[in-house]
Amino acid sequence: MRRFLTMLFMLAMAAIAGPALAHKASDAYLQLSRTDGIVHLRWDVSLRDLDAVLDLDQNGDQKLSWGEVRGRMDDIRAYALAHLRLQAGQCAISETQPPALESRVDGTYLVLQLHSRCAAGEALRLDYSLFREVDPTHRGLLRVDMGEGRMPALQSLDPSAGAVSVALGPTASDAREDASTPKRADGTSFFLDGVHHILIGYDHILFLISLLLPAVLVRRSGEWRPVVRWPQAVWPMVSTVTMFTIGHSITLALAGLKVVSLPPRLIEPAIALTIIVAAIDNIVPLLHGRRRIFTFLFGLIHGFGFANVLAELDLPVASFAAALLGFNLGVEAGQLIVVSIALAVLLALRRQRRYPPLVLRGGSAFAIAVAAVWFVERVFDLKVLPV
Repeated sequence: MRRFLTMLFMLAMAAIAGPALAHKASDAYLQLSRTDGIVHLRWDVSLRDLDAVLDLDQNGDQKLSWGEVRGRMDDIRAYALAHLRLQAGQCAISETQPPALESRVDGTYLVLQLHSRCAAGEALRLDYSLFREVDPTHRGLLRVDMGEGRMPALQSLDPSAGAVSVALGPTASDAREDASTPKRADGTSFFLDGVHHILIGYDHILFLISLLLPAVLVRRSGEWRPVVRWPQAVWPMVSTVTMFTIGHSITLALAGLKVVSLPPRLIEPAIALTIIVAAIDNIVPLLHGRRRIFTFLFGLIHGFGFANVLAELDLPVASFAAALLGFNLGVEAGQLIVVSIALAVLLALRRQRRYPPLVLRGGSAFAIAVAAVWFVERVFDLKVLPV
């Protein structure tokens, strides 16, 4: 059983070497409103994601020009509109103005301005399936303008979940009666989105596992020995993960509020470096007993990796607070799942004679190698590891 757990753990480490840009998930942004029976929709889709599906980069220089995008605009329209339906396809969707490009902190997006004359009451049935056939990690982040005096509603759209009912708020006549009672957006849907983002954040998971590898050992007389009882491993690990949680929660809030903004081209390589440092410290002490302090500082860096999800929605403070709370609780729940499973496996393996050379040093060396490849990919915009 212990040999099986060792093999299973090493296979899990190998599986983490998946998408090189795992921390920046595939997201599209939708802003929906209704006036006089017409549904208006702004849809921002990443050119990077469209290129992965439609092969827009004709000259293969890994850069998309306006000419390349414009030359495939009919294909882009057809693909996008085939993956968005209102009221089970009963409401025709058309463009209100030509598509445009907009630069965001995480790259360039194609902006589609759409509208539909749609007979909908207080809810609209929306079927969002963009990239469903090629990228199960994709999400559409929807902001719905609920009318004057009301907070916008937020919803995360899973392309694989089928049609959902989107609340539009009261009709024009009802809105005049209800405008005096502002309502806050519900951040509940962002809880699952937070879980989703941590579970597909392979670099975040690899960092956590790098922290966990030595947690079930103690160093005595220059040798690694297994802890006698499980609380000796659990409680120090809880304090370390708590420091990491505090760190990434701070920057998630600051970056989400756009108080501090750093581009992914800086953050993603920095995240890879934190993995390398944490893994090297497992083999050759670099942090000299200050692991918790550095974990907090590393958490500050990792927080930026999640921030774009909320920052781009441009929410009022009250709505942002609800979304942030739900999203951050989801991140912590996903993190707890990862830590609990990994720590349980490591505790079962800790008494194995080969744990220090194979799991601790071998696992750390593997983490260093994967993170080094991620670092090179992210600095030079390359793709080495398979997606």
